[in-house]
Amino acid sequence: MREKNQKRQDILNSAMTLFRDKGFHNTKMEDIAIGAGVGKGTLYEYFESKQDVFDEACIEYVDVIIENIEYVSNIDDTFKNKLLILFNGKLKMESEFADMSIDNVLSSKNIISEKTIKTIIGKITEMYSLICKIIDQGKEEGVVKKNIQSEVLACLIVGTLGEYSRLKLQNKEKEIKEDDVIFDLLYNGFAVKHQQ
Repeated sequence: MREKNQKRQDILNSAMTLFRDKGFHNTKMEDIAIGAGVGKGTLYEYFESKQDVFDEACIEYVDVIIENIEYVSNIDDTFKNKLLILFNGKLKMESEFADMSIDNVLSSKNIISEKTIKTIIGKITEMYSLICKIIDQGKEEGVVKKNIQSEVLACLIVGTLGEYSRLKLQNKEKEIKEDDVIFDLLYNGFAVKHQQ
């Protein structure tokens, strides 16, 4: 069973890389099989069509992001450090699959199936819940304003993460630090100001 799961994962990894590099229409099932180190017949044991592989690869991509956020939400650290880890985790994901952001996946409506879009939207809700959990920790620590809805702050964080990650990648920078302008503005923009 474990070997079967690994083959399936190898196929999805191959597919994500090829879809990123060549696009959906220019990727052939044979290319995916070669990239995964399996025969074309084996590929069809796991997936019925290229559409099926694409849909599963999109879901897999979102699942990996959710797993990373869940990991960050569960580690024993401060809100600020978790926020930095989130930024840098997202940056690594963006650098691996620069053209496969959740926005890009969802905007592929002429390629992605309606069923998969609904699945991903459900997963995005889960992602926001995890980020809200991290924000709620910041509120408990007294470093995030309590009068702002966590969902609103989650939107701010996700939007900033996506756009700033793309900017950093264009400049070939691989890490976001505490003193980066955007991180400082984001963090200090909604952090509680302590009286001296």
